[in-house]
Amino acid sequence: MRLIAFGGDERMRGALAAARQAGWETRHITRAEDEGEAEADAVMLPWPHSFRGGRLEGGSMSREETLERVPPARAVLAGSGVSAQELAQCALFVSPQADEAFLQRNAALTAEGAVFSAMQRMDRPLADCTCVITGYGRIARALAKRLCAMGTFVIVCARSEGQMRAAHDDGAHPVPLAQAASACRQADLVMNTVPAPVLGRDALERLAGRAKVFELASAPYGMDMQLAARLGVEIVMEGGLPGRYAPQQAGAALFDALLRAMQAEGAEQTGGEEHG
Repeated sequence: MRLIAFGGDERMRGALAAARQAGWETRHITRAEDEGEAEADAVMLPWPHSFRGGRLEGGSMSREETLERVPPARAVLAGSGVSAQELAQCALFVSPQADEAFLQRNAALTAEGAVFSAMQRMDRPLADCTCVITGYGRIARALAKRLCAMGTFVIVCARSEGQMRAAHDDGAHPVPLAQAASACRQADLVMNTVPAPVLGRDALERLAGRAKVFELASAPYGMDMQLAARLGVEIVMEGGLPGRYAPQQAGAALFDALLRAMQAEGAEQTGGEEHG
């Protein structure tokens, strides 16, 4: 089995290492001068973003050069901004966003990295802190479980009754997301997981000068960043944590997602042949 990878950060190296451990041949292409292959069993492009500013993420090739060099393959895993139609030479287009096992693993790595960051930056043990978590998706839930286990007093600001019940079951103290500003009055730190402005002026004014905000979400983030800066809120930007905190494990998780998709497709084809 042969895997060809294009560009990427340390996660890609982790994916390639996992492939080699599984007995695959690998090739990593980052520049136009790098030797390629005429065919492959699978191809990987950088995740979560394959291209940035029209260039290969983690490489020197243009978007057009990269797509032209992708060989025919059984499967291709790619990040945002690439469509299956652009990679029609690959029979199966794999998106990790559709793989629940990958999303759970990525959430766990994000949560662990966020806790590690907080332990480094807070001036006292997290067990002596009150942490407000905004949102209660996969990452927030993984965070709450870890922090509660450490003895942190965790307040979860959640959107729905179901999320609030889940937060309570996990040992946290749930409140509606609309009450985030009130919750921030008690916070020593805030972990935002919502990529939308859920922390308004009232919340930011209560955090200024007394609490750290760890931003885990992608743009447009959980607050007006310019307003937060003017108010003197201390923000720790921690986007893309798995790729920085545990790149080898994050890359292995991507390779596992690729394998699962290929195995599922193979099982479907075999089942179809048996019933044909």
